Amino acid sequence: MGVERTIDIANPTRKRRTALRPDFPGLVDHVAEGSLAEEIGIEVGDRIVTVNGNALRDAIDFQYYADVEEVVIDIERGDELIVFEVERDFDEPWGVSFGDPTFDGVHVCDNACPFCFIKQIPKGMRRSLYVMDDDYRYSMLYGNFVTLTNLTEDDWRRIEEQRLGPLYVSVHATNPDLRTALVGNPRGADILEHLGRLEAAGIDYHAQLVLCPGVNDGAELDRSLTDLANCGPHLRSIAGVPVGLTRFGLERQSKRVRLSRTCMRGLPGATLDMRRYEPDEAEAVIEHAERWQEQFRSERGETFFYLGDEFYLMTDREVPDAGHYEGFPQLEDGIGITRRFLDDVTETVQAGRRPGVAGKSATIACGTLIGPTMARVAENIGQASGVALDVVPIENTFFGGEINISGLLTGGELVRAFAERPGTDPVCISATMVSRRTFTLLDDMRLDELKTALGRDVIVADQLSDVLDELAA
Repeated sequence: MGVERTIDIANPTRKRRTALRPDFPGLVDHVAEGSLAEEIGIEVGDRIVTVNGNALRDAIDFQYYADVEEVVIDIERGDELIVFEVERDFDEPWGVSFGDPTFDGVHVCDNACPFCFIKQIPKGMRRSLYVMDDDYRYSMLYGNFVTLTNLTEDDWRRIEEQRLGPLYVSVHATNPDLRTALVGNPRGADILEHLGRLEAAGIDYHAQLVLCPGVNDGAELDRSLTDLANCGPHLRSIAGVPVGLTRFGLERQSKRVRLSRTCMRGLPGATLDMRRYEPDEAEAVIEHAERWQEQFRSERGETFFYLGDEFYLMTDREVPDAGHYEGFPQLEDGIGITRRFLDDVTETVQAGRRPGVAGKSATIACGTLIGPTMARVAENIGQASGVALDVVPIENTFFGGEINISGLLTGGELVRAFAERPGTDPVCISATMVSRRTFTLLDDMRLDELKTALGRDVIVADQLSDVLDELAA
């Protein structure tokens, strides 16, 4: 787990906790060939310190301050300080990236959400998984969801000045007492005020509701959707995803998670019971959502409120077509990823046989939720292309069998599943299983370690068409 530090910020209203603070802030890890950065002499390993006299907090600051025609950059190269004075065309890209996008570390969450997934993770996993980030910069850069409860006035002024968006906001409920309980933080009650401030600043944002059966669905969902629909034009979409609980989380819930009386003010009792949706309850959520979606399409001309794919898969419902998702605004939250997958399959089948694929074989490892669908489409692709695709749905014994999506399978689970499945054909895994930054699986197993343990090549792919491309190469 990353060591947390307390640092001072400019004109702070309180101390801020951070984690994963880089040893060398502003360190350049890539310079694009032929770019402006290469032309003026910036090198990998340089540390960019200031731009036009402004100290940099993160990569966003660099882009903001360096997006002018005349730029002065101070760079540390070893013990040497180098100053570059540059004249550039407006909007000309720099072609430089940093090893860590935030130079002061990651802003750590101040909340105590009763369904927090990070608190359900056992020891021995990828280091970064244990960082409970609630950092608006990662929201803008990568689509991470934030609660806005830990923003200082300086943060708000920066968001407004630099127009940092879109942001992705974990709302969960607009009822102030319920939202306070669901984030475990008295500042959670201010969510509509916070969203109003984003609206006033002209910042686009997306909202997420982690739905918990009997807690914030039903009438509370109606209240949340009504309030959010009235926020203003800068709310671009709303996602409703089912709560996820691992076996570790269920053990924790069996002792009934106690929240402070302050956080539970106005709510009956002193606990919130978290549990997963049953298929009939998921069906009820879909029907409830469909009524709102019909209303939104009539009033706004868009679906606006989208459900997580898990709701459809656990009820054997057909996933809505691509038009329903209107550009997939919440794809980073997994909303519509199954439809993208199925449409890719359709295109692959329609393409028919391709050179270099017929007669080859591969094994697809996936979670049990997508397993039946994967087996069906793999057969269709095989018949159309001539490739033999075997599908191995893997029960997640690490987190618990009810955690059934592919992205939460560990390297150890893959090794276990294939221990008694001899073969030499490559094993295909979803790109969601592998960190884009460290190229490790959830349990910190590297891809080369996985290949060695399996005794097979491993293909990491976003879509099945990518698998065929790899087999044809």
